[in-house]
Amino acid sequence: MITGWLFKVILVIGVVGFLILEVGSPLIVRAQIDGAAHDAANDAAAELLHSRNPDQARATADADAAKEGATVQNFQIDDRGVVRVTLQKQARSVLLKKWDTLKSWYDVRVSVTSAGGGN
Repeated sequence: MITGWLFKVILVIGVVGFLILEVGSPLIVRAQIDGAAHDAANDAAAELLHSRNPDQARATADADAAKEGATVQNFQIDDRGVVRVTLQKQARSVLLKKWDTLKSWYDVRVSVTSAGGGN
């Protein structure tokens, strides 16, 4: 009697925990790469201000993205030296990512703009 009830409680807790992780994974990844994107944009702007070399600025952004396991999808520098960076990272999923309608939810992209001039 009690073992059946206890089994049901454990099963419900397990299913709810699994769903929380599945749905929360993209939110966690977004928070992780948001910080990395800001670092990448600002560090790239600072490198550009220092070296005047867009390739070195891009390499700096790539290095900051790699620290979080993300990739730089877009890197632009405007005429004022403001850097715009878009980072991309796949969120982990066991089940929900396999549905076509939810696939894009797990392809997390964050775009940020530097403060300009390395600030």
